[in-house]
Amino acid sequence: MKTAIAFVCALFAGLAVPDPSAALPVDAIAVEVDRVPQRAPAVIMLGGSEGGRFGAAHPMSASLREAGFHVVRVAYFGAPGTPRYLDRIALDPFDDLIGALAADPGVDARCLFVLGASKGGELALLLAADDPRLTAVAALVPSHVVFQSSRISPLRQSSWRRGDVPLAFVPYPVADSATLRGVLGLSGYREMHLRALEDETAVAAAAIPVERIAAPLFLAHALDDQVWPSDIMVPFIARRLAEAGRPAPLIHAAPDHFVLNHRESRAAVLGFLTAQAGSLGCLK
Repeated sequence: MKTAIAFVCALFAGLAVPDPSAALPVDAIAVEVDRVPQRAPAVIMLGGSEGGRFGAAHPMSASLREAGFHVVRVAYFGAPGTPRYLDRIALDPFDDLIGALAADPGVDARCLFVLGASKGGELALLLAADDPRLTAVAALVPSHVVFQSSRISPLRQSSWRRGDVPLAFVPYPVADSATLRGVLGLSGYREMHLRALEDETAVAAAAIPVERIAAPLFLAHALDDQVWPSDIMVPFIARRLAEAGRPAPLIHAAPDHFVLNHRESRAAVLGFLTAQAGSLGCLK
């Protein structure tokens, strides 16, 4: 409660006050792998700002296993041994994970795929932009920029970092009613993100370099997205790819932000991933 009160006071003052707990969090992730018996492609699954990881019984996890994929479920905060908050999460452990999977004799390294939803979609795009070993990317209701950490704190931080260096990010505006309503849970976060995206300088600095992604790309947006404006951000991603002469992504329209809650959307994701695995000779 004291933290929330301090944050609200900072909003109205238009200030970002010092935070004594601003040390870099631990650079660790928690991984669980659901294996299929044969040598097979692998899908890294990344959840969003809810924390934790997808469960083994999640319909998407189960469908991927049934289709013949190893399913690599990753928690990057909010789980034992990982950072408590989604705050300056290190990308480096994901590099190690991808390397370990590529070297695993049970994994067909031609088909290392990543599937991320919401904040995990933002993460999936960042990872794929830096690592050509990821050969298919499904980013569901992602952002086109790095946003501020979702940790409720007066001190604004990036969501991600490389080594000890936080990535440039788009901050949520202080002294703004939309931010205040979002922080206090009085509304969704859509308006807060729309206001943040008005900062053109920050948006330019924090844009995810999706044109560096060599892999086929599946994007999902939701016209009725009350969490953040994926209906606006996904077209930005597609436009940046087009301007760089990159292949057009496959774009799926989901009913709402919670894409994997919907059977039709799960089927679209699975169809994309199985098609890519088939084209690379990883699924018979």
